[in-house]
Amino acid sequence: MAWTTPKTWNVDELLTAANLNTHLRDNLNALKSPPTGHYECNETGDYTTTSTSFVDVDGTNLALTCTTSGGDVLVHFHASVMHTASGRICFDVTVDGNRVAGDDGMIGGYVPVSASGFPMVQMTFTRLLTGLSAGEHSFKLQWKTSGATAKLYAGAGTSWGDLHPQFWAREVS
Repeated sequence: MAWTTPKTWNVDELLTAANLNTHLRDNLNALKSPPTGHYECNETGDYTTTSTSFVDVDGTNLALTCTTSGGDVLVHFHASVMHTASGRICFDVTVDGNRVAGDDGMIGGYVPVSASGFPMVQMTFTRLLTGLSAGEHSFKLQWKTSGATAKLYAGAGTSWGDLHPQFWAREVS
């Protein structure tokens, strides 16, 4: 349900059920259940990339659509990642096909490799996107690596890595 700019009432104006429903009930409902897109991974395989430039992690499942009233949207992502060789993994988001942070993205981290194996690192971000117009918006999670192979655990049953990352977007204004 979309937000409606509240009516300015005249002193002698008759209250009607239609006006009260539109400007009170419907707006309270819009505040209670704002436009939200959410995906929690429970895939058949973990995600991997060798790309050194930003690419979609998953252009279908980790691509959210929200129809907003216009204003601000929070986006959030958290996951566990690893690297087959010591290196960096960076994440960013596109809104309607345009990368948000630019450069090396919203978050990046160095993932070391030890003699005992490939350690996993937790990565998370929450970002306020301001000034979005009213209408439908597409949010896609992207990533890149400095080289070798980066892996994002995606609930695929991997031993000691059956982890379920989340990606979501929610209008907050």
